[in-house]
Amino acid sequence: MNDLSQWMGMPLDASGHGAPIDAMMSWVHWLMLALFLFWAPFFLYTLWRFRQKRQPKAIYKGVKSKFSTYLEGGVVIAEAVLLVGFAFPIWATIKNDFPAESESTIVRVVSEQFAWNMIYPGEDGVFGRTTPTKPINMDPEDPNAADDIIVVGELHLVRDKPVIVHLSSRDVIHSFGLPNMRVKQDAIPGLEIPVWFVPKMSTREFREAMAKTMPISEDATRRATYPPFRWYAMQDYPTADGSMLAESGQRLSPRVLERLFEGGVTDVYAAPDMEIACAQLCGGGHYSMRGTVIVHDTQEEFDAALAEFDF
Repeated sequence: MNDLSQWMGMPLDASGHGAPIDAMMSWVHWLMLALFLFWAPFFLYTLWRFRQKRQPKAIYKGVKSKFSTYLEGGVVIAEAVLLVGFAFPIWATIKNDFPAESESTIVRVVSEQFAWNMIYPGEDGVFGRTTPTKPINMDPEDPNAADDIIVVGELHLVRDKPVIVHLSSRDVIHSFGLPNMRVKQDAIPGLEIPVWFVPKMSTREFREAMAKTMPISEDATRRATYPPFRWYAMQDYPTADGSMLAESGQRLSPRVLERLFEGGVTDVYAAPDMEIACAQLCGGGHYSMRGTVIVHDTQEEFDAALAEFDF
């Protein structure tokens, strides 16, 4: 009863703090539903009761009953309970109770038109300076920057390990949105804003939970734009002679979809990745400012993934 997220079109929750946030939103919607079920009939009744034909002459004495006052007081109390009992504690936890850095994944997220730059501090645990160039790079004159790792468009994390993100922007205001992690924070030029959360679901588990059968359209134009952004095959698709049309985990690009369709596959079992979205209109290329959250099952998988970007 407390979780209406599936009925509100909310994305799958993969975070440690998502449950209380979804519960709070559910209680807000229950309150709004109760108010609607009362006020809508009451509004229609007043339109009928005080119509001009029945009451041609206005009465200026006003309502003498205290019922509406009590009702409004009840609404105020209910909203105060939601605010003080739910919203304030959740906000205080997210904004004040940061985990220890020694037990967390630390990453700087630098936004720019139109990319998300993830910077990991390397073995020394210290962030170096970045260059003002575009694309962003590490300053070769800063010794602390020698082992830093930059990953563009991919936020690599470890399941069940806290993440502390130091968020900033190089140009305009962006909005760092992780729908599945229930995180949304504006990135403002000149400020570095800390954000933390705990991923409770790995990418493997997320794909398994989100997997579904998708039809491959006969229309080549639709295949060029479908399926949605960053979906992946969840099983192998071999041909009769043993060659592979698509492998499990392979991105379903328009070229792969074309190959599957020509090979006689009409339905494909697929799943998406967790998305990084910019929730702030940041320019003409705003639509392209998207990224992927990749949550590894183990620290070893995380280290191996970052090693691929360490040139």
